[in-house]
Amino acid sequence: MVCWVFVVVFGLTMMVIANIKNPSKAKSEAHLAVMAADMDYALAAGGDVDSSYSNAKFGGALLIKHIKAASWTSRLFIEYQKALEEHGWVISTSNTNKEVLLCKNGMLARIDSIPSTDASHGVSRFVYGFSMSYSANTLRTCRS
Repeated sequence: MVCWVFVVVFGLTMMVIANIKNPSKAKSEAHLAVMAADMDYALAAGGDVDSSYSNAKFGGALLIKHIKAASWTSRLFIEYQKALEEHGWVISTSNTNKEVLLCKNGMLARIDSIPSTDASHGVSRFVYGFSMSYSANTLRTCRS
């Protein structure tokens, strides 16, 4: 009986310690500003932005840019990655046939190396995704 009580108490203690809370709106806005600056730096390497979306609120921040397929080259995939690394991002996962994931201070960046379809303007077209996010999920993924 005492053993089970210890296991339950230990388990609950570990859950409390490991629990990462949702970021505040102020933290989300601050991280969005960093993500926007770092993405703008990377986008200076080239590529035409077709559409973009950004949002910061309680719980996290999101920044998405779709790059027109007509302006995409495989060099951009490498240049974007290098630019982020110059700004302190670290590769988390890389599958050059599909995507690269990078982390920085609890933020997660994703650069796609294969196109997807975007119909946000009413007409389907091919784009390459470049996104960054910050949330309790990315804080867990990008623990450093």
